[in-house]
Order: sequence, then structure tokens, then C-alpha cells
Amino acid sequence: MKIIILYFTLVITIFGAKLTDGYYSVIENTVRGKKWKTKVELKIKNNEIIWIDVDMITKDGKLRSQDEKEMEIILKDTYGIDPYIKLPQKYLEKIEETDDYKVFKVDTIAGATVISNKFNKMVMFLMKKSEEGKPGKFKGWFH
Repeated sequence: MKIIILYFTLVITIFGAKLTDGYYSVIENTVRGKKWKTKVELKIKNNEIIWIDVDMITKDGKLRSQDEKEMEIILKDTYGIDPYIKLPQKYLEKIEETDDYKVFKVDTIAGATVISNKFNKMVMFLMKKSEEGKPGKFKGWFH
């Protein structure tokens, strides 16, 4: 159940900054609960975010969104809302509302506060990399 928003094109009004085309990915340095690391990926083309994804990953590459037992726990904690779908949607909706990709945060999903906060920080980190013209894969500390 990997959650990807593909080719969801969004016209973004940029206030003096230009986003650099490319693929951007960041994975946190530390493992949460001794098992999972948060990862955020996005793709930018023609100064627009065309794809965004959030998930958690084990050190051997297993995605939390594809683990049935883990998803049962998440959906129970979040009252049936899948944060791996909802967070990217909320971010893109916020951009559309404000015409500004520099949205500092999207609203927290009840039961998914930690992933919501990390998602916000990690997206802003990737947007700064795009403004600097530095696409690629990164690691970071996002607590």
C-alpha cells in the first residue's frame, strides 16, 4: 500500500525563488522505536511539485505502509486516517490555498503527531535543497 501521488501537478506562485527540477529524498538518521525511519520523497518539474511521498522504512528497506500489522495499529491510532496518504494531500492542498510552497506546516493528524511533525520539517528541508539547486538523496536529524 505504498502511497504515492503521481503526476498531481500543481501551479505554484513562487515569490522570488525558483525550484530546481529533480528528485529529492530524505531519510532521518535515527530509527524510531528501534525499527522505523521516516522518509520523504518528492519530484519537482517546471517549478512545480509533481509527486510527493511519505512513509517509514526499516534498515532493510521494508516500508511501514506495506506492513499489514503496522497499518492496523496506525489506522486504529489515527481513527481510520492513513497519514501516508493524507499528509501529502494536505500539503499540496495548503500550497494550492496559499499559492506558496513555503508552507511551514500542515495540520497534525490525530494519532500521528510524530510523523506529521517530521513530515513538515523534512518537506521544508527538501524545498530548501531545491531552491539551492541541489537535488539528490539526503539524511538528517528531524526531531
